[in-house]
Amino acid sequence: MSFYEDLVEETQLNYTLYHRLYKKGGSAVTLSTKESLPYTEQIKHFAKEIANAECIIVGGASGLSAAGGGDFYYKDNASYRKYFGKYAEKYGFKGAFSGMVAHWDSREEF
Repeated sequence: MSFYEDLVEETQLNYTLYHRLYKKGGSAVTLSTKESLPYTEQIKHFAKEIANAECIIVGGASGLSAAGGGDFYYKDNASYRKYFGKYAEKYGFKGAFSGMVAHWDSREEF
């Protein structure tokens, strides 16, 4: 399977595992109860951390991947067909997200 196919399957699994928790407004991770610094102080701290960093890892959601050309989340277009064509043909998905929330007949099919 391709990287994108693996990504979709992993995302679907996480969605399935934590859906009830998220639906209730919960989180799968423990959130801090620490008081936030004022915004200007946060920016200063962030800039200092970047300046002192040996490396930087950027994480992002669909907006970041869309900016990089990943336009296959919500529509059935050329890039969706390129990366997810076999899912589109087999299941009739019209975008990667429709596959992530699909209802499966069995665990094996999932």
